[in-house]
Amino acid sequence: MSGQIETNPRAVYRRMKEGTGGVLLHLDSGEYRRVNETGAMIWELLEAAPTRVELLTRLRDRIDDPPETLEAEVDAFLQALHQRGLVHLPGTASPGAPTDLPDDSGE
Repeated sequence: MSGQIETNPRAVYRRMKEGTGGVLLHLDSGEYRRVNETGAMIWELLEAAPTRVELLTRLRDRIDDPPETLEAEVDAFLQALHQRGLVHLPGTASPGAPTDLPDDSGE
């Protein structure tokens, strides 16, 4: 994942009381997802469309004593956001997009 991670313009984020995270709402589906404080930090960093490396670097700078599993946890969080149509990950199809398009050869 070397390109920019982009938030869906149809996703709305609201921060809750400081230290309690935030809420993401997908305007097209009406689904919402509550995120903890770390998830809120990640979303706020995603608003600048960083690469994965930039995101991890900036997140590590904000967290005191980041866990060794940070990369795996961030990747899992990004995948969950992607599956819900809240972010676009470089090199991946949008959720629901066909992965194998038929060719026009008639075969």
